Amino acid sequence: MRQRCKTCSTFEAALAARRGRDRRDPKRAAEPIAKACKADAFDLAALAEAATRSGNLAIPLVKALTAHVAKSDADAARYVHWGATSQDVIDTAAMLSLRAALMRCLATSIAPSRALPTWRGGTGTTAMVARTWLQHALPMRSASSLPNMPRPCTARRRA
Repeated sequence: MRQRCKTCSTFEAALAARRGRDRRDPKRAAEPIAKACKADAFDLAALAEAATRSGNLAIPLVKALTAHVAKSDADAARYVHWGATSQDVIDTAAMLSLRAALMRCLATSIAPSRALPTWRGGTGTTAMVARTWLQHALPMRSASSLPNMPRPCTARRRA
């Protein structure tokens, strides 16, 4: 819950900053909104309860964020979530979470993918199970397969 609030808040802070840069909102509105976008500023239990009633976290989070911003700057509170939908918050928060998870997965794949080309299973004649169309195929030598295994990992990292 804390992480999802953080990613939703990241979206709201970025939205306010962007709208300020584009001069759609007063530039001074972005700062109070960004300051209020701290996951620790929210009552997570209350948000969780409200999310069950509204069907998603975005609606109660935007209400709580607006109230929090209004305490320090009532004018800036008018610009919280301006120009976005709840679905924008939900989708962007999901992608931010997935990006963080992907980066952790890729980081753990670096060391093994670098080691594979140098490992030859002894002389490189070690038989390995081969597959075609998810079914067993004739065994193949490790020397012909292992050097190519890191390619998908490194290709995904560059993309």
